[in-house]
Amino acid sequence: MKELLWGSKSEPEDPELHEPEWFELPLQAEPGGSFDLRGFIQTLANARCLTRVRERIEWNLGIGRWTRSRHKPLLFENVKDYPGQRVFTNGLVDPICIGLALGFEASMPYASLIAQCRKRLGEPVEPKIVQTGPVLENVVPSIALDLLQFPVPHWSEYDAGRYIGTWHLNISRDPETGKRNAGVYRMQVLGPRQATISASKGSDLSRHVAKAEAKGAELPTVVAIGAPETTVMAAGAACPATMDEFALAGALQQKPVELLELGRLEAPARSEIVIEGFIHPRVRVTDGPYFDYYGRPDTNPNAFLFEATRLMYRNDPIFRGSAIGKPGAEDHQLFAFLAQLGLVDFHGSRLKQMVQNFLWKRRAFETLQTVGKIGSDLRRGKK
Repeated sequence: MKELLWGSKSEPEDPELHEPEWFELPLQAEPGGSFDLRGFIQTLANARCLTRVRERIEWNLGIGRWTRSRHKPLLFENVKDYPGQRVFTNGLVDPICIGLALGFEASMPYASLIAQCRKRLGEPVEPKIVQTGPVLENVVPSIALDLLQFPVPHWSEYDAGRYIGTWHLNISRDPETGKRNAGVYRMQVLGPRQATISASKGSDLSRHVAKAEAKGAELPTVVAIGAPETTVMAAGAACPATMDEFALAGALQQKPVELLELGRLEAPARSEIVIEGFIHPRVRVTDGPYFDYYGRPDTNPNAFLFEATRLMYRNDPIFRGSAIGKPGAEDHQLFAFLAQLGLVDFHGSRLKQMVQNFLWKRRAFETLQTVGKIGSDLRRGKK
């Protein structure tokens, strides 16, 4: 597909990027602990796969433009209006980066990476519950909470606002069974303590909300940003019935994920940012328009309303996000990887699943977007 993804507007010319450089971040926060985001960034730097962006960058469209125009992990160190704060994007934009996130060497062939990960899936590693973690270095109560105290980007000119949830975890429990779920559901900031959560009807989160609403109750929900990359991989996967997402993440990295207890829920203790809150029962809000992974603007008029009640974050937090919509972006790379492991399920008919998985496995990203747009148009025509 040769069309310009960003409509009739051309992307502005970007300034020259610096070559990757070494910078000091601990590879592991503590001996024996799971790799955290900072460890992954350091690993990328060691492998010369990281670009540090030191020019002053606008959170309003600037970060998104740079992210879409570079096929490389980016660490933005000078964001307008947010002195001292950093934003990391494109972490899994290449199969080599996926391998590095899983602890493999950069030189490992992709076929070998897939073969090794298939073996790891047969060895789930249960998470480890801990009582403290780096994310507790700063705790903010509801009255002082502002979701935009972090450099949340406005990713695209087609987006209605700033999206705090693009590469993160939404964690909830089934109100009836108590089974935990972690997913990745888009979140648009609506106010200091409120954001949308968009989830498909067939998702675990939608089922959890429905069960809570049947009881007239809110659904406790935790958002983790800058969590270990393996946890986001697992949250984006169709998790096998024999394990939950954190056991799947443990299998992928062959090391237990450290989970911090937060009342009725848990979150990765080595996250950069954790937001406690709940989903309002029987309340729906409009999410978008937003630029979707098919490469077109879309809107969800039935998103859930999330209310934040407590905020935790590490000293000098690194905000993690992703600009989707471009063929071969990191969400596409992740789904192509998961498809090779049999872990992709976008819900829908068996034929739809077969077509999507065929295209994901062959990394036919432009074709997949075209097919997705056609299917979306057909669904809209039937309404």
